[in-house]
Amino acid sequence: MGTSEARASFSKLVQKLGERDTPSKSLLDNAIEVGPQRKGGVWLIPEVDGQAAIERIETLNSTVQELEDELENVAIGFLLAERWERSTGGVISGAQLMRDLGYAGLADGLPE
Repeated sequence: MGTSEARASFSKLVQKLGERDTPSKSLLDNAIEVGPQRKGGVWLIPEVDGQAAIERIETLNSTVQELEDELENVAIGFLLAERWERSTGGVISGAQLMRDLGYAGLADGLPE
């Protein structure tokens, strides 16, 4: 939609988009593209679609964080299993284990 057309019917556009009460599957399903010479520039989207998109992003970010934490735990488990297989039965200190896991900064000051 061109900017002149959007300007002339802005109130109707806002009313039409504001009437939506069920979010679409995609942020762009109900978007109206507005720009000079109909080339785009901005999107007008229903608030319900914007809120749903924000919720989807927050859910995905939370899921990614949980998966990263789980992956880190699995990697530590594999590292410990590998170290155990190579072990001669000797014992190492907690500080050395932390260094081996890549947490040298946390190991500083711990007894050996």
